[in-house]
Amino acid sequence: FTSGLLIQGYGFIERMQIAGRPPVTNMYESVIWVGFGVAAIALLFESIYRAKYYLLAAAPLSVICLVLADSLPAVLDPSIKPLVPVLRDNFWLSIHVPTITLSYASFALAMGLSHIILSNYLFTPQAKERIRSLAKWNYGILQVGVLLLSAGVILGGIWAHFSWGRFWGWDPKETWALIALMCYVIPLHGRLVGWLGDFGLAITSVVSFNAVLMAWYGVNFVLGTGLHSYGFSTGGSELIVGSLVGVDLIFVVVSAIRYRGWLKLTEEQTA
Repeated sequence: FTSGLLIQGYGFIERMQIAGRPPVTNMYESVIWVGFGVAAIALLFESIYRAKYYLLAAAPLSVICLVLADSLPAVLDPSIKPLVPVLRDNFWLSIHVPTITLSYASFALAMGLSHIILSNYLFTPQAKERIRSLAKWNYGILQVGVLLLSAGVILGGIWAHFSWGRFWGWDPKETWALIALMCYVIPLHGRLVGWLGDFGLAITSVVSFNAVLMAWYGVNFVLGTGLHSYGFSTGGSELIVGSLVGVDLIFVVVSAIRYRGWLKLTEEQTA
């Protein structure tokens, strides 16, 4: 796992030297960067908590990112092209975009952990200690994601002020980044005050990632409007993405039904 991460990091350095800029300026580069970020964040938390579930959640997500980037050259263009004028500020490009995409990586990792939690509720709901530990780790990853996305939104506003003369203009990219942030801030606060338990936080983590997908993928490939036009593209297989989201939501519903049935059974046994 570590050697693979180092090899990918070397590839980033080589691409940066060739392009003369951070390799985070198009969808191809951001997909690879998110895959790298998922693995790096998982390895960091793994080194702290020694919990094998971080790597278990991260490995398939990172592989999916790399496979998508390699197998869809018509959609995710790997070529290195000159930057549009607004992106030629290496300072803000090096700070804002990696911060935003690392928040996506954090939320993706949390989504992966949440799938493991929901699978435990689905198949082994009696494993309370394991579920409790997974939920605690998931909560920590979500906090990191919210911190990074908050910083990324603020940094993006400052860059927008220098580039376009305003801090905030309700551009679709800005708006969906804010929506994604709210989708995670609300359940985190809900968990803090006791509105959400371990199961509720896992459910909201999976569902909220759809807002991240919209901010990251949907604005570029579906909406295609706004000042962030340098990130727009076509042929993004919207039907495939929509189908995968639908299947994931079905998994969430099935998990919720199973959890509700388990709670009812537990109440009957203790009555």
